[in-house]
Amino acid sequence: MAVHFVHSSTAMALLLLLLLFTGQFLSPASCSFSTSSSNNSYYCDWCPRHSIASLFPPDADLNDAGACGYGDIDMELLNGGHIAAASAEFFRDGAGCGSCYQLRCRDRRVCGDDGVKVVVTPAAAEAANRTGFLLTREALAAMARHGMSDQLASFDSVQVDFRRIPCEYKKNLAVRVEEGSRNPSHLAVRFLYQGGQTDIAAVEIAQVGATPPSWRSMARRRKQGVWRTSRAPPGPLQLRLVVTAGSGGKWLRTDEAAALPDDWRLGAVYDTGLRVTDVALRSCSRSCATADDNEELR
Repeated sequence: MAVHFVHSSTAMALLLLLLLFTGQFLSPASCSFSTSSSNNSYYCDWCPRHSIASLFPPDADLNDAGACGYGDIDMELLNGGHIAAASAEFFRDGAGCGSCYQLRCRDRRVCGDDGVKVVVTPAAAEAANRTGFLLTREALAAMARHGMSDQLASFDSVQVDFRRIPCEYKKNLAVRVEEGSRNPSHLAVRFLYQGGQTDIAAVEIAQVGATPPSWRSMARRRKQGVWRTSRAPPGPLQLRLVVTAGSGGKWLRTDEAAALPDDWRLGAVYDTGLRVTDVALRSCSRSCATADDNEELR
């Protein structure tokens, strides 16, 4: 895996610099507030943001969760997880597809300390705009204290604390060739198994072995999380991408052996050989009792 830090001399660096000033991630925050009250410590440990989690509507097609390309999420995440639809502020026009969150319901009478891990998918995304997250009944019950899961699962919605957490996948970052692709010039890809607390801010492709390499940028299609170009060179192809986390960003580049082959085809999934594990560097340094909700951004 080759890592190249962004240089200010390139046009793509200008995009990255803008992102460094504007793009932030919700970190696995820690707090400076201390108290003997276990209830206050419960919230201080999180420096949480607040939202509402509701059940998927009865007619929701949960199989649509595969639109992010993750298949059986429980099998791919190292520590398991549940699918969740998210409102527009979390889905972010597709950039939030595959992001991991930890949710914890706020009613301490029935809610446990650990909460539940969810992965954002496009499923029922429009319905999710009426709330923060849409969950399955199993995910809702997983937030309960011992012996209280049936009671919690009977609720249609609950108030929750949430934080973005790093995704940990068993697989390397992969790309899937999407609809609209036509070898050789038209290429659309979706990234799968994107780990850490990261966003992909820019993507470029180049023909393997070209001297000098001619990197061509791809554009992200809104609401789908798909990167596409109509100017792809003939394969095999290398990819490089800007990954941002918190206040930093860097280039990641596939090795030639992990490139898209010259006969890449629609629907195929290709292993990039890259592992993305970056996390946000920010932490909650102020008292939870006085922290501004805008301090920790999505």
